[in-house]
Amino acid sequence: MKAFKITKVLIPTDFSETGRLAIEHGAFMAKLFKADLYLLHVLEVNEYTYDIPEPILRLTNLEAVQGIAMRKLAEIAEGIRKDHGLIAKTMSSTGKIASEVVSYADENKIDIIVMGTHGASGFEEYFMGSNAHKIVTRAHCPVITIQTQAKKLGFTEIVVPIDNKFHSREKINYALELASHYSAKVHILGLIESHDDNDEGKFNIKLDSVEEIVKASGLPYTRKSVEGTNLAVSAMEYSKTINADLIVINTDQESELTGMFMGPFAKQIVNHSRIPVMSVKPTEGEFDSINLGGNARIY
Repeated sequence: MKAFKITKVLIPTDFSETGRLAIEHGAFMAKLFKADLYLLHVLEVNEYTYDIPEPILRLTNLEAVQGIAMRKLAEIAEGIRKDHGLIAKTMSSTGKIASEVVSYADENKIDIIVMGTHGASGFEEYFMGSNAHKIVTRAHCPVITIQTQAKKLGFTEIVVPIDNKFHSREKINYALELASHYSAKVHILGLIESHDDNDEGKFNIKLDSVEEIVKASGLPYTRKSVEGTNLAVSAMEYSKTINADLIVINTDQESELTGMFMGPFAKQIVNHSRIPVMSVKPTEGEFDSINLGGNARIY
């Protein structure tokens, strides 16, 4: 499985309430991991921005807005320096938000993105997706999404959902890396879909395999299986009952040719979980060594 280390943390911010929460979480993480911290604000412009009679005036306004953004970023960076003793690198850019964030992460070899999200519903949930969805889907590194309820800093109860289909076990390494630094307990959650015809014995073999990995880490952990008709809801309900503060999932992405949409489980979790979510993009072609006889993805 792929090694995971956090040496560079990126926080995209829009200066909103959830953006401020993400800054607190990201700065806390960067200090804990002794990582470099990057702050990015993207001023979104579309293809029609300069298609107006007075392009010079528009350019001046755009530059003025960028100047304001850089001053705000500098103020935030100064606050982080005072509160956490960290020197944050700041950047403001223009373009499509998701594309700019992903490009910046790639260019700077970012290990993890921490960002706020307002959730989504209706048309946006099922078709367009928010900027958070687009970043989660396209980013090559893990992304932690945070909604307004996540006031508490740090992660002490981390849930790792596992179902009875094949998947990349990379997310276990990601969960363990965070748990070891935050001194957290790992909760292995077996998700069993109601009326599922898959062999229960094979599913337990998968859970045994995951448990062995967690046990070998020496971290405290629990193991539990739950049954439900909507596995995303089951995972969120369980996480709430144990006061979890992080859920680690795979994004279950389709190929780039199909638009790289998140799977329904991942989309529901990212949209609706009030608990922070770390989304991990599976490595193409890397799956469990245990053949469960299924043909669908695990999240």
